[in-house]
Amino acid sequence: MKLAAFFRLIRWKNLLLLIYLQILLKFSLFSTFEITTNLSVFQFVTLLFSLILITAAGYIINDIFDLKSDLINKPQKVIVTNYFSVESAQHFYLIVNTLGIVSGIGLSLSMQKPTYSFIFIGASLLLYFYSKTLKSKPLIGNIAVSFLVAFSIITLCLFDLDFAIQSIDQQLVIYVMMLLSVFAFLINMVREVVKDIEDINGDYSLKMNTLPILLGVARTKNIASFLCVFPLGLLLFIVVKYAAIYKFTIIYLLLFTLVPLLYIAMKLLSAKTKKDFKKLSMFLKLLMFLGINSLLIFSLNLH
Repeated sequence: MKLAAFFRLIRWKNLLLLIYLQILLKFSLFSTFEITTNLSVFQFVTLLFSLILITAAGYIINDIFDLKSDLINKPQKVIVTNYFSVESAQHFYLIVNTLGIVSGIGLSLSMQKPTYSFIFIGASLLLYFYSKTLKSKPLIGNIAVSFLVAFSIITLCLFDLDFAIQSIDQQLVIYVMMLLSVFAFLINMVREVVKDIEDINGDYSLKMNTLPILLGVARTKNIASFLCVFPLGLLLFIVVKYAAIYKFTIIYLLLFTLVPLLYIAMKLLSAKTKKDFKKLSMFLKLLMFLGINSLLIFSLNLH
């Protein structure tokens, strides 16, 4: 029972999505283009291990700082106090976070790139300050956590690719990863704003200053809907530019990302209840998964 609660505490489904993304990048995208890579399988696993642990630690500390708000917003889903004491959760955070940072620093040193250690230290600090202070600030917290989601894609690029090589294939791979990271940033931004609307009651009681508290639910859902314009614009750009070259990938993007995103943007305008916003938040998470899957379709399209 406690093991299941711990897995819920570290958001195991989100961590699986992170693992899936990194494996697709390494063993599908890079392999398809036969890119020269720096990381051995062991080093790749170490990087993945570090990213997972730092992310998991971020979820733990977020639940600790969000305890009072969660007791109002979702009392039946609270894990800290129901399954673990606050002290136990703090110990979990320290252990998991330390292991993640140490693994990342060890990898950076083994690759003779000591400055890369700051990626792991910086990500950990940003997650801590996001949970402690940034989350309660309008848009700043949303931008911070969305940046970290996008940067997890760029991290593999930094560690695994040799930038001294200037091949056309490698430049295309970097371009694809940049597009995906921008897409991940934009979708996560929309989702974070939707989650703020969903959690307004608990956040308001704690005198937090999130966007829906500052501007009201009606204006904020319009902002969330408007924010969908940016990933839609990005998808339209990809569709128009590459329709003739990567037909199957473009058809996939149209059917499984662009159309669902249009639906979400329209549903946001009519959403009223907490249940509506929760459903839209889940749809946005699914959309992220579908967007990541485009890597697989893209790699298969080239065979």
